[in-house]
Amino acid sequence: MICLNEKEVFLKRVAGLWEQLESSIEACLIEDPTDLYYLTGLSLSKGSLLLTRKKQLLLVDDRYFQSAVEKAIVVVKRDLPIAWEEFFAHSLFKTIAFDSEKISCERYLGFQKFHKEFIACPNLLKNVRAIKDTVEIGKITMSAQLLRRGFSHICSLLKVGITEKELSKEFEIFCLQQGADGLAFEPIIAFGKNSAIPHYHSQNVALQSKDVVLIDIGIVVDHYHSDMTRVVFFEEPHLRLSYLYQIVKQAQKAALDLCAPGVTLAELDLVAREVFKKYDLEPFFFHCLGHGIGLTTHEFPRISHQDKEAQVLLQKNMVITIEPGLYLPDIGGVRYEDMVLITEEGYRFFYPIAPDE
Repeated sequence: MICLNEKEVFLKRVAGLWEQLESSIEACLIEDPTDLYYLTGLSLSKGSLLLTRKKQLLLVDDRYFQSAVEKAIVVVKRDLPIAWEEFFAHSLFKTIAFDSEKISCERYLGFQKFHKEFIACPNLLKNVRAIKDTVEIGKITMSAQLLRRGFSHICSLLKVGITEKELSKEFEIFCLQQGADGLAFEPIIAFGKNSAIPHYHSQNVALQSKDVVLIDIGIVVDHYHSDMTRVVFFEEPHLRLSYLYQIVKQAQKAALDLCAPGVTLAELDLVAREVFKKYDLEPFFFHCLGHGIGLTTHEFPRISHQDKEAQVLLQKNMVITIEPGLYLPDIGGVRYEDMVLITEEGYRFFYPIAPDE
């Protein structure tokens, strides 16, 4: 059963959704499982949440019906044609928003029988989910703390002969044993020149003396994701890559120094790129500077000066990553990624920074 405090949290999130929408929107249809969890606290692989500014109705099939009735903060009915017909017939609204990124064209066409104006709203909940409440910040903090312990654990296992896959599996086992729900994504453990591939898939490659080790890892704790990347120079620094590593950290610091409410995403990306330009290295930076994180690893906003979201402003209680990187084909790559909370005057790290990092 959802307690009173939890009920208030979910009701505030629904209210936050309405605050983000234009007044002409009279109803909403939510079907994405992650959005359903965000607004109801229920883990559903399938369901439909129908909202007006006065009514809330959750439609689920028999697999979830009893559990939803017991736990939901909204009215729950079985997902049957009559329930849909009654909602549309008895609710006095003309316009209903739906997430056009997550509802298929075929399903959209099927809704036309209800004779309402369905309004496409891509990523319908992106703005409200981008601002984390205190419950979410607490869960993200727990996820980040365990992830940091997982990183320390696999660093302690580094030895000549261990493979990328073995290290990846050791990380997963450790985090699951310590309470993680699962991995946020397949760990990227890259030795030597493999580190030059940003989204590398770990292989049966053995660690050799003086290899660079790139570790990009993330876990899920109580539905919330964490993400971090570090580079370890095994036994001794690689001269060229350790030089790039310091430049990458300069670029990250330049972006972090700008992190505060009111700053655009484009400004963050461009200031990091200016550091790389100073060293004639920008062509070796292949990806965006960072991304939002929460119920998914990559969520709104995407931090880039070229993206459609470039002029989005940072706001208090956004949680984002800053992850500049440089990659030299057939030599190796370095990336440094932190998660930060945007505060009223700046930002706060989710990971303690060790002196040797």
